[in-house]
Amino acid sequence: MYYAGYEEQTDRKAEILEKYTLLTPVDVMEILGIGKNTVYSLLNSGKLSAFRVGRSWRIPAESLEQFMLCAPNGRT
Repeated sequence: MYYAGYEEQTDRKAEILEKYTLLTPVDVMEILGIGKNTVYSLLNSGKLSAFRVGRSWRIPAESLEQFMLCAPNGRT
């Protein structure tokens, strides 16, 4: 049985999941081309929005994108 709204629901779920993609500090290091100490400095200062899960940091992709748009010349 095919449900007509099934495709719309799947698209909506995919859109929601894209919004909540999480990165690790290592991912941020690779994307920005910066060192570990710089990443943790940005996290601890609040310049890069993130949250902790236990002892680990998780950075929403949306926060990294916002940081990259606001940083002058793409620099930290």
